[in-house]
Amino acid sequence: MGNKWNSIIEVVVVIVILTFWIVWTFSILNSSQILSTTTENKIKAINIARDWIESVINIRDTNWIKFSSDYSYCWFVKAYDVNCIWSTLATLKNYPTWDYAIEQIWSLLYLTWSTQFPVYYDANWLITQSWSFSTKCTSSLSTGCVSIFTRKIHIEVIDPLNEIKVSSIAEWRDSAKKNWPYRINLETTLTNWKTKF
Repeated sequence: MGNKWNSIIEVVVVIVILTFWIVWTFSILNSSQILSTTTENKIKAINIARDWIESVINIRDTNWIKFSSDYSYCWFVKAYDVNCIWSTLATLKNYPTWDYAIEQIWSLLYLTWSTQFPVYYDANWLITQSWSFSTKCTSSLSTGCVSIFTRKIHIEVIDPLNEIKVSSIAEWRDSAKKNWPYRINLETTLTNWKTKF
């Protein structure tokens, strides 16, 4: 009779141990899935932020090409304004310290006032500025949709003739962190180094 109860107790102990092991395994798998998704989103956000840093550098470089006769006042002029040539610091129309979004009109990039700008994916999984998409991206719909990311450019004018600080900020929320967004902030300092030549 004693051996019978020992066998039942052994079976119950084995079932309890197996239950704990199965729960532990599933929690590890769930944690690794959340970590994988968060890491993937961080990589995407870094690329999204990097894209706009490069766009601001492109605006500066385009100004240098368009206004090669006056590097001092036209290096970061607002909306490619031709009145920057031989202007003075008082009449200069540079971008003030503010948050911006980047829009492309024809082949030129422009900074516009913005606080947050949603990120859209087109049919080729490329980031687009199109406002024509209203459907949120899901695991089954990843093109032609609005992503979980928002972004903005913050420009801080350090010296209007020589230096600006550019911060490209990408934010998103996912299942791992719902209360406040993740935030990637890439910063660079753009200088007007062509005035030295």
